Amino acid sequence: MSVAALMMGLLAFIVVLRVLNAAQVAGEVIETTQDAIGVMANTDVSDADKETQMRRASVKLLGRFFWIAAIGFAAFGASTLLIWGGSALGLYALDRTIAIAIGWPFILGSSAVAVAVWVGLDWINRVPASNTDARDDVPYNKFDIALHDFAFASPRRQRSLGDFESAVFKRRFNKDHAKRPVFVTSLPRAGTTIMLETLAGLPQFASATYRHMPFTMAPLLWGGLSGAFRKAGEKSERAHGDGIEVGFDSPEAFEEMVWAAFWPEHFGKTQITPWTTDEDNPEFEAFFRTHMAKIVATKPGATRYLSKNNANIARLGLIERLFPDATIIVPIRNPRAQVRSLLRQHKRFSDLHGREPFARRYMEGIGHLEFGQALRPIGFDATPTDLKMADSAEFWLTYWIAAYEHVLATAGPAVTFVDHDALCADPRRTLPDLADAMGLDDQTALTAKASMFRAPGPVPDVTDVPSALLCRADDLHMDLRHRTINTTFSK
Repeated sequence: MSVAALMMGLLAFIVVLRVLNAAQVAGEVIETTQDAIGVMANTDVSDADKETQMRRASVKLLGRFFWIAAIGFAAFGASTLLIWGGSALGLYALDRTIAIAIGWPFILGSSAVAVAVWVGLDWINRVPASNTDARDDVPYNKFDIALHDFAFASPRRQRSLGDFESAVFKRRFNKDHAKRPVFVTSLPRAGTTIMLETLAGLPQFASATYRHMPFTMAPLLWGGLSGAFRKAGEKSERAHGDGIEVGFDSPEAFEEMVWAAFWPEHFGKTQITPWTTDEDNPEFEAFFRTHMAKIVATKPGATRYLSKNNANIARLGLIERLFPDATIIVPIRNPRAQVRSLLRQHKRFSDLHGREPFARRYMEGIGHLEFGQALRPIGFDATPTDLKMADSAEFWLTYWIAAYEHVLATAGPAVTFVDHDALCADPRRTLPDLADAMGLDDQTALTAKASMFRAPGPVPDVTDVPSALLCRADDLHMDLRHRTINTTFSK
């Protein structure tokens, strides 16, 4: 009888929590917290507005705290009253009931029952998918969003966590594995993602993955912790809507978070300032070399670091100086096709950022400032400065020219240009030379990846730009193709 009374008390506890909407109140606490963190991290909000909004958030959190505490007391009171009432009626002995309640068998069993009942009630009261407002654009729950906002809010915290990891896990990684790194870079939509996925499939290369999010500067520590509650699962199409599917173990471009943490002066509110070859930051160099070795240690058998980072085109000379044994791969794509793709992605992300503020905070947090409301182009000499024009093909074609003129002017012997269109059309012709450029001992493993590439579609027309600008882009594209490996345009 005592066990039955305890189970009735547990049921009363759950009923009060649900009637008083405890889960909703807890969700409001998380939502208010994540909004406050987002405001603090938003560079578009003035300090005065931040102070005002943080004051409002504090008052709201205080109110929610008292309310959720009251709910807890009410639930506990209802459960206690029910159990005490049965004892007062002589149905069972109160002391024996308490002894059972504090025993491990009941604690474990009642916890399992409580979870099952809660989940069951959620299932019964579920809203059909067609009636929900949930979007697949941001596949994170409120806890995930709050965690990401917390991680993105302080680059210094990320650096400190990375330093802590280096001290604790120093026996887990080999600094020799920071040698001969491979950096894949170009303007977005040039084929850098498919290049990354192709190379990451080789056993010797290791890259950052979604498992390392959001604490990407501590890949061993956080990757191990996140592995306890994240499973491989099925892949889903990424937010770009380009048919590329990703999962928790997919490689991704998170390296920019390290650059942003150590070089904040380069990241202005509207543009990113390119790096010069002779810039010096010993702290960054030491941290980055260790970071590369730790990334390699996350993949058993890997010996070389691999990254994809579009912003690295702004620092080619510096990378070559810091890592003279590196290979820098720069895919080149027809400007007409690339500009159309850039414009399409910018419009797609502008819409997404307008609907989902976290999507913008996410992109800004990981340093992906290429599209949408997060757009901060790299300030090359001829980069267009009027971001209001970013909805036009002319803006992106002008940016394309500025970017690749800079690339041609700063690329040294470590840079390997790859014609993306030629690679997709005939991968078995280009992949062996790419393997040679990276110093791979075995070409067959890379050429076996040829099936990952698909022949490019027809080049789209670009008629809404000045013809002189288009001719300039075509001439520049020809110059770039003369620098690529194993094409009919190679020297």
